[in-house]
Amino acid sequence: MTEGPHFKALWTFRYHKLTHIAGKFWSFALKYVQLRWLKIRIGNRPLVAIILSEQMGDIIGCEPVAREVRKRHPNGYIIWVVREAYAELVKYNPNIDGFLIEKCPGERVQLLRSGIYDKVYNMHISHRKCKYCPEDPVNPVADQLGFTFDNYYHRGDLLYVFSQIAGLPALTADPIMYIPENVRQAVQSRKLADQPIVIHCQSSHTARDWPADSWNQLVRWLLATYPYPIIEVGLVPTITEANPRFTNLCGQLSLLETAEVIGKARLFIGIDSGPAHMANAMNTDGLILLGQLFDFVDYLPYSGRYKRGEGVTILNDYGHPCAELPYVWVQQATQQRLGQPKLV
Repeated sequence: MTEGPHFKALWTFRYHKLTHIAGKFWSFALKYVQLRWLKIRIGNRPLVAIILSEQMGDIIGCEPVAREVRKRHPNGYIIWVVREAYAELVKYNPNIDGFLIEKCPGERVQLLRSGIYDKVYNMHISHRKCKYCPEDPVNPVADQLGFTFDNYYHRGDLLYVFSQIAGLPALTADPIMYIPENVRQAVQSRKLADQPIVIHCQSSHTARDWPADSWNQLVRWLLATYPYPIIEVGLVPTITEANPRFTNLCGQLSLLETAEVIGKARLFIGIDSGPAHMANAMNTDGLILLGQLFDFVDYLPYSGRYKRGEGVTILNDYGHPCAELPYVWVQQATQQRLGQPKLV
């Protein structure tokens, strides 16, 4: 049979696969030449690569790796290999000299095989493949230590685990976000109300989410009980409440602008996601909603102050997904964080 939706889907996939693989080899060749020229320009300085290319929370949480690598290579030319969507998170880090945009894990394998880097700190667990490329990314350090996607959260927080995967000691430092002045000015120009409660309701994985009805109930209660303005951040809005003290900024902010808004918050309330890691790195008090994720029941992604329990309440009804977290728990924890209710 040569017609129908399945036939079309098959050939559409094959077309995208072939064009992606061709683009990967072209991108690899171009980057290899660029890195060769870079090595000529930097002379005797070693070219050092930190590789953690995706997942917003992972990159934010593992920022201390850049500081540790700089200590080990004070004269090194350090680059962070990252996907384009997350480049903003490392662009202004004073401990690195630049960043390299990664097309896909297959391209990463090609660059590693080329030997272009003088030293590599690879924080990726083995076998997370590109959906089009045949290359299977392998990290021998992760394999030797026994870290897999099925057990890594049993072994500690993201920084603690990924620093070891990179071949470093298990790090425990507080993550930092570096916000440039132009980003601060962009947020300031929005003239947002002071000391807002910032909420983030949806993650990239539905298993981490809390129900929309519960979020809207919580926002209605907050608006009726406290004088604080409320701002929702993220990509897709969840709150449907119409109130002059509620502002929807979903899809309107860059990553660093989102972090700056969270940094000015009276309280951050959210699920386990990138913005929660921003709150931790921006020293913002938080209320984090967790739940069972796959086989991980008792896990904690955060290092630094959130791991120490400073300025944060973490709710987890162990053995149940976040969606089943009782609303009353969240309301009571919010009240404990904000203090005695004040009538608006």
